[in-house]
Amino acid sequence: MSDTPSRATLSFEGRPAGLLVAGAPAAPLVLFLAPYPLPAACWEPLLEACAGVGLRAAAVDAPGFGETPARAAPLLMDDLARLSLAAADSLSASRIHLVGCSMGGYAAMAFARLFPGRLASLCLMDTKAAPDNAEQRAGREKGAALALAQGAAAVTGPLLPKLVAPDLPARDPALFAQIGRLAEAATAQGVADALLGMAARDDAAAWLSACRAPTLVVAGEHDQVTSRAELEALARLIPGARFEVVAGAGHYAFLERPGEVRALLLGHLRG
Repeated sequence: MSDTPSRATLSFEGRPAGLLVAGAPAAPLVLFLAPYPLPAACWEPLLEACAGVGLRAAAVDAPGFGETPARAAPLLMDDLARLSLAAADSLSASRIHLVGCSMGGYAAMAFARLFPGRLASLCLMDTKAAPDNAEQRAGREKGAALALAQGAAAVTGPLLPKLVAPDLPARDPALFAQIGRLAEAATAQGVADALLGMAARDDAAAWLSACRAPTLVVAGEHDQVTSRAELEALARLIPGARFEVVAGAGHYAFLERPGEVRALLLGHLRG
């Protein structure tokens, strides 16, 4: 298989799920879990980078995003962890290096709890261990209702400027437009399901201290959604975790500063 990602489909809960795959089939697998509200395609440059250094890389579309149909039920983080396991099984990977950003990070932490023996290493980007408080849960529930009533863009459109560094829309309008196009792959049902699933997640602090996988935690310097304090707290929970800040980046550090994040990730995987 080439370094250029190709499309595949796996079966999960009796339904299809979209998958992007690059690299040699026999190589160690790096599996990427996308942030809300983006599809697997957001990871294409990092898939190519991993394949280019001899790894196999894949990214899975969450239900309701990209090429995976929505479930019409709250998308729990345990559901995404099981989808990740199905992706690993479909690619015959006994252990995986797991990379998750934001919602993908929540799912990666759930995977670490449910399937620790399948985890070779962990990279968590712009995510947190703490669950939503009452105000945040209410906001997600309101957003879910709005998506179903008015469409995904009614929710994702106003959110996108908060998911990047504050100056990015003016500094790099082409990149901001590209992120907007990626978000267009979100369906109204997918947005609603994901919001309700994130609202229901548990406190990951209860199990992260038992995580023994080598872990990298990455924070965007200007993340407007997840504070540096929350990311530092997450790193402290995992024994031996390495914490890195990406200068000038927001919540989507891997899209805003791809070179810096690529270097951090590849260094982590080589280690």
